[in-house]
Amino acid sequence: MKTNINTTKIVVIGAGSASFGLVNLGAIIRHPQLKRIRLCLVDINASGLHSITQLAQRMNREWKAEMTITSTTDRTEALIEANYIILSVAVDRESCWKSDVDIALKYGIRHYGENGGPGALMHTARNIAIIMPILRDIERLCPQAIVMNFTNPVPRICIAAARYTKVKMVGICHQIDFGYLMVAKIFQEEYGFKVPKDYRFTWEGDWGTYGDMVSQAKERFTLLAAGVNHFTFFLSLIDKQTGQDLLPKFKEKFKNSYPEFEPYTREILSTLDILPVSGDCHMLEYFPFTHNEAKKAWEHYDIQMYPLMKAEGDRHQMWREIDDLAAGKGSIDHLLHTHTERAEQIIVAMMNDEPYHDQAVNLPNLGYIQNLPLDAIVEVPASFMKNSIKGETIGKVPELAALWCRREIESAELAVKAAVNGDEAILLQALLINGMIDDIPSAKAMLKDYLKANTQYLPQFNKKGEA
Repeated sequence: MKTNINTTKIVVIGAGSASFGLVNLGAIIRHPQLKRIRLCLVDINASGLHSITQLAQRMNREWKAEMTITSTTDRTEALIEANYIILSVAVDRESCWKSDVDIALKYGIRHYGENGGPGALMHTARNIAIIMPILRDIERLCPQAIVMNFTNPVPRICIAAARYTKVKMVGICHQIDFGYLMVAKIFQEEYGFKVPKDYRFTWEGDWGTYGDMVSQAKERFTLLAAGVNHFTFFLSLIDKQTGQDLLPKFKEKFKNSYPEFEPYTREILSTLDILPVSGDCHMLEYFPFTHNEAKKAWEHYDIQMYPLMKAEGDRHQMWREIDDLAAGKGSIDHLLHTHTERAEQIIVAMMNDEPYHDQAVNLPNLGYIQNLPLDAIVEVPASFMKNSIKGETIGKVPELAALWCRREIESAELAVKAAVNGDEAILLQALLINGMIDDIPSAKAMLKDYLKANTQYLPQFNKKGEA
C-alpha cells in the first residue's frame, strides 16, 4: 500500500547551481525524514534544469525517497504553497568576478572582490537586481515560507530581505569550517590529527584532505565564533573531552609555529590579538592592509587569488558529469556521501520540531552580539525548531573585532540601499567609505568603469530616459 504524500513543499531556486545546487539536492533527497515531500526545482536555464531534474528523479527512484519532483523555469508557479525555499543564484559568476577584480587593479587596488571591497559593491548590485524580484514573488505567493540563502554576498542579500521585504530569511555559509581546519593544523601534534606534512591551504589543493582535517577537529573541539559573514572571530575553543577552553593556548601556538600556514592571519593575531576564522583569503576583504598593489602585500603573505578560470572549467566538467548521471551512466552512490550545506537539517528541524543547533548562520542581531548594532545582519550560532529560529546570545566580541565589524556593517548597509534603489549617488558613497579607497577622483572613475562594465546586469541603474 502506497504511503500518503507529505504536503511539505521545498523549492530550490537556482537548482542548476553546480556548487550549492547539486549538494543541496542530494542532501535533501537522501535524508530519511524528507521522504514523500514535494520538491520543485527552478532555474532559468531550461537545458540545465532538464538535466538536474532527470538526475533528481534518478536519485528519487534509486534511493526510494518517494518524493513528488517537479521543475519549472517559472518561479511563480513553483512558489505557490512553498514551505521552504533554497536560494542559490548567480549571474555569469566567474567572468563578472574577474571584471570586478581587474577594474579595481587598474586603480592600484588588489583585492578578492567577492564579498568585500569595491568588487563586492558590484557583486551586491548584480545579485540584488535578480533577487529582489524573487523576494517580491515570495512575499506575494508564500509569505510564511522560510528562505535559506546561499547567494553571496550572503549578509548583503540578507540585509535586502530584512530592510526591504517581509521575507523570513536565514543566510547559510560554511566558512566556519576553515576555523576547524586551522585548529587541526596548529594542534596536529598535541592531538594526533592526521595532517599531511607541510600542509598549507591552496584553492587547487586536495579537498578530501581539507574535509578530513575539518572532521578531525570537529570531533575533538567545539569552536564558538561570531561577527559578520566571512569576518567572524574565535571566541572559545572547547575540548569536548575535558571541557577546557584552549583558545589561549591555540592562539599562542598559532603565533609561534608553522610560519608557512596562513601567514596573514598570523600577522593579524600577533598585531591585534584577535583571531579571524575565515583564513587569509576571505579575511583580507575586510581589513585594508593588503590592497595597495604597489606595496606587494599579496606576495609578502603568499596570498592566492581564487582560481576563477579553473572554477569555470570545473563547472563545465560538473555539468558533463550531471548530464551523464542524468542519462543513467555510472553510479550515483557517491552522492549519498557528499558533504552537506545543512539546508536539509534546518528544514527537518523546523518541519518536525526536532531542535537542531547550527554553529554559524546569518540573522538580524536581536541582542545576540551586544557590541554590534541591533538588527544588523550578524553571523552567530542558532537553534532551529518548529516555527522558530533563535540566535545564540554570545555577549560581546572583542572590542577591536567589533570595531572592524561595525565598519563592514555600515558599508554593507549603504551598498544594499544603493543597489535596491538604483541610486548612483549612494553607490558612490558606499564606495567611498570602504577602507580600500583613499582618493575621490579615482573612486568616481572606478565607479564609472564598473557601471559601464555591468550595464546589462544593473537595470535598476539604467532608468535614464524612462517615462
